[in-house]
Amino acid sequence: MLATASCMAQAQTDPNHPNIVFVLADDMGFSGIHAYGGNQIPSPNIDYLADNGVVCDNFRATPLSSTTRVCLMTGCYQQRAGLNHIYSEVDPMDGLDPATHPSFAGLLRDAGYRTGLIGKWHLGQDIKFNPLNHGWDVWHGYTMGNIDFQSHYNTIHEIDWWDGKERKDEPGYVTYLINKHSVNFIKESVKAKKPFFLMVSENAVHVPMQGPNDPALRTDDACPYRNDENMTDQEYRRVYQDMVQAMDEGVGQIIRTLREQGVLDNTIIIYTSDNGGEKVAAEKYPGNNGYLRGWKGGAYEGGCRVPAIFYYPKAWGHRKTSEPMHCIDFMPTFLDMCNVENPRKVDGVSMLPTLEKNVPMPQRKLYSAVTGFMSVTDGDWKCVWGKNGKMELFNLLTDRNEEHDLSAMYPERVDGYKRDMQNWWTDCTKGTRLEGRTAWNSGWVVELVENLAKEGKTLQDLPFFKQAAGKGVMNPVKKNSKKKGKR
Repeated sequence: MLATASCMAQAQTDPNHPNIVFVLADDMGFSGIHAYGGNQIPSPNIDYLADNGVVCDNFRATPLSSTTRVCLMTGCYQQRAGLNHIYSEVDPMDGLDPATHPSFAGLLRDAGYRTGLIGKWHLGQDIKFNPLNHGWDVWHGYTMGNIDFQSHYNTIHEIDWWDGKERKDEPGYVTYLINKHSVNFIKESVKAKKPFFLMVSENAVHVPMQGPNDPALRTDDACPYRNDENMTDQEYRRVYQDMVQAMDEGVGQIIRTLREQGVLDNTIIIYTSDNGGEKVAAEKYPGNNGYLRGWKGGAYEGGCRVPAIFYYPKAWGHRKTSEPMHCIDFMPTFLDMCNVENPRKVDGVSMLPTLEKNVPMPQRKLYSAVTGFMSVTDGDWKCVWGKNGKMELFNLLTDRNEEHDLSAMYPERVDGYKRDMQNWWTDCTKGTRLEGRTAWNSGWVVELVENLAKEGKTLQDLPFFKQAAGKGVMNPVKKNSKKKGKR
């Protein structure tokens, strides 16, 4: 491996070790950009990737942020890491342990790649879970699920902007900061003559909904979670488009920098989203989720079907594919693209043969579960097992919007899928904190409610939920948060 790393350091444009730029939007619905039919959402730079790349219309993430990130970092379903929801907002010691579930970044770094993550982490707040401990050489960003684009306050009312292991705030609109640090990372990597993997983990288009010229929502005196529910449809669409435009400008800056540095032809660029759009987005900007049923956090396609663009025209050309792909496939694909051996057993499979030679993806069942449901997709068939025990069966080939439940017509198929889901859950949760629980009674909020009930309390008794609702109960550490350094 040392010999390989030495050779790679001299091979910035070696096609056997291409650079990778992986752009992960936040809460971007299936049609949240123009390339996927987005209504009046100009995104010319992302369109350029789509017009010259492989465009997948059958790509699934999980319905939530942390869960998708665990999948793409480890190549395994998030339940194998004991996660069935997002990592707790109120427990800093809840996160992805690098000792037991390390990121693929460490494998790439050990093989000679320079690794950088810019933006959102959402895999644990404590320094133990810091990206640098997961194999990332460089990290500028924030730990939690979202921050105010202007003030950089997170949901527990702390300034949440980091430079590696040091909390280090800097002025600026978050998307512009992500753009700046992404460009700098590319230039630094080229100067170092090392192949690189850059993950651009966006805050857009997650709430709070703020364009570059909008004011801060979370201030020293208030920390509401969101601001979009009372927006008019017209105002919501204006802000949404401003946020997409800022992100698209960043993609354009990355493309131009790669070209100027002479490495564009040897760089794979991937654009996708961590989950579907929120319910508010689907209501105020109809079509945001491609008119698919449901939204973020739910069991239906609107929550998990996301755009996925793979740009590497010199090798893959331009075409569309409907092959079923999943975010668990990213980790083995990244390693395959970089010709780095994968020593770990994972749930995902490499997408490279499909991208490179249009080879069909292997036949398999794809599972999904977060608090409240489980589902399995088997080719054109999808079975959903809801919290109330209700089983639904859909044929996505003839009913992409999941409007016609066929469970009564195919009871034996439903019974088979139910057994498949039970067996999958048992296998994935064995030896984790989820073992002995179900998909319906696990997740940080569920477990928090159980613990509070023992004390005769509810969620509304906690300051976190009061301040999120805009009721003015502030975190007492807020006045010192801007001065905090290392944790």
